[in-house]
Amino acid sequence: MGNKSGQMTQKSAKKANPVKQSNTQSNSWKIFTLLGIISIITLFSFSPAFKNSFISWDDDRHVYENKNLSKPIQEAVVYYFEPNYVLGNYIPLTMITYTLAYHAAGVDPQFFHAVNIFIHLANVLLVFWLIYLLSGRKLLVASIVSLLFGIHPMHVESVAWVSELKDVLYGFFFIAGLIAYCKYLEAKDENPDAINFKMTATPQDKRNIYRLIVLTFIFFVLSTLSKPAAIVFPLVLLLLDFYYRRKFDKWAWIEKIPFFTISVILGIIAIKAQVSDKLIVDYYPVSQRPFFASYAFLNYILKLLIPVNITIFYPYPKIEGGHLPYLYYAAPVIAILLFYGVYRTLKYTRMVAFGFLFFFINLILVLQFLSVGIAIMATRYTYIPYIGLFFIIAMCFDWLYRTDKPKLKPYKQAGIIAIAGFALVCCYATQVRCEVWENDNTLYTDLLEKFPDDPVALNSKGYLLFEQKKYKESVDLLTKAIRLKPDYTKAYINLINSYLGLNDYDNAIKMTDSALKVAPLDYNLLTTKGYFLSVRKNYPEAIRLYKKSLELKRDNIQGYLRLADAYFQLKDYNSSVNTLDTALKYNPNDYLLLNNKGYSLFVMGKYSEAVENFKSCLRIKPDYNTASVNLSNCYRAINDSARAKN
Repeated sequence: MGNKSGQMTQKSAKKANPVKQSNTQSNSWKIFTLLGIISIITLFSFSPAFKNSFISWDDDRHVYENKNLSKPIQEAVVYYFEPNYVLGNYIPLTMITYTLAYHAAGVDPQFFHAVNIFIHLANVLLVFWLIYLLSGRKLLVASIVSLLFGIHPMHVESVAWVSELKDVLYGFFFIAGLIAYCKYLEAKDENPDAINFKMTATPQDKRNIYRLIVLTFIFFVLSTLSKPAAIVFPLVLLLLDFYYRRKFDKWAWIEKIPFFTISVILGIIAIKAQVSDKLIVDYYPVSQRPFFASYAFLNYILKLLIPVNITIFYPYPKIEGGHLPYLYYAAPVIAILLFYGVYRTLKYTRMVAFGFLFFFINLILVLQFLSVGIAIMATRYTYIPYIGLFFIIAMCFDWLYRTDKPKLKPYKQAGIIAIAGFALVCCYATQVRCEVWENDNTLYTDLLEKFPDDPVALNSKGYLLFEQKKYKESVDLLTKAIRLKPDYTKAYINLINSYLGLNDYDNAIKMTDSALKVAPLDYNLLTTKGYFLSVRKNYPEAIRLYKKSLELKRDNIQGYLRLADAYFQLKDYNSSVNTLDTALKYNPNDYLLLNNKGYSLFVMGKYSEAVENFKSCLRIKPDYNTASVNLSNCYRAINDSARAKN
């Protein structure tokens, strides 16, 4: 820091760190050397992730089953900005990045993982630059923070999970925006007249300062379009004003108006996106949420210091007798004491309050004050917030390392050993955690080992076993999941499919009926029930359920296929074709829709139209033998018709 109290005015920074022309090259050489070493360690830590596969947890809808990635890039840009939501998120810039990656390498998991890792590496370099500015040009502090940011195992989820491209991408623009704002504050301190339209300011000074605030705004917008978490950016700008001891005058508030405006607009869009995917839920009363928030908040701090038992999912606690575990009741008290302790440090420095509030502000949206999802916390939420805590640790170590007080010399060696040892532990733990993210089997096995009695863990592993055609084992786990959570619709659907895999139709029908009692408006269950009715040739009732499911989800392709088949069985071929035409509006490249439409047209004697549909089907899926046979039969029918006319 520039002085004892930790303020970061440009004047104090100059006094503490005089810049001499003679050592500029030497300092640059040190910076590039340090950045090279940190980059190599980061890449080494994440090297196992380069060979990882996609996982079924969100990667399907983001990438490998996302037909929109094949759109022309210009069309994709328009589509994602319209807006179109993905898994309850408005993230157009992230989805466009996926589209670019798809056009570059197709559905290659290694390429998508490499994109995440190299953006994370860029973020490590940006963190170094940001902390270099905040610390008063202290290389040691910048090195420690950027290294810990780069290799901490709590960041593996953000980097090694393809679906969290939004995390590293929003982080890139978020950090870049903070750097631009720091440079803006420094430039303003050097030329205070420029910002106040004084005659003494040169036009060049004014242009430089306004370019920096505009650049800050641009990075902020790009960050929010990558992930809604960036809407707290204006609060962080105010925190930087506090840290730099900037006077909160009229201009300091006026310049923030565009930032807060964008935050409000994109915040509203984010809430609409969450509601559209039914992610905002009221499982727990409002009175309990402060306990959940405090518990998660303290756990994030604990896992920074002791990164163990890291997993993809952290369930809410079991409530027995209407009461939470005692630790949850103690959490708010501990959190309040912690905030008070930080407040007391303001007597000596602003550094601790800045780092702590940076952590808190960037975490506040995901502390479950507003219940989103079914997890009490997630490791990916720490990606940006941890920078604040790393900054406190590094600044304290730097002070200890530089102190000349004899009584503290023994602690200096202990501090060096602690930092070095912690970095080694993080490097190893990150590599191990990357290996856990290798595929579905490694990830869901790890989750079930840590939470053997959690419904989500049981369902995830059960679904994996179903995919592996281990239906009996899948049934056991999914049955247990439903026993623990009787309203768990996803587990019901997976259990029904597992029974179908065993050809146990009786239990499949029984589970479908049970599930519909819990979720009578679930489109998937209605489609499944309709299928069982079709099997029993009760087509009119099946059609009623299919139509109901399609009212609930207009782009339910499976529902259209089932409905068209029911019409076909009733020999209502026109309705079958019309149903398939409607479905093709939602997905014109679905080969099953094209084949089935072609077959209905074939039966109706409309051979030329049928041929075109079969050809379109085979262009999309050349190895689809059913369409090949249908096309041959269609040509044969055309020839027979021609001979009959002659």
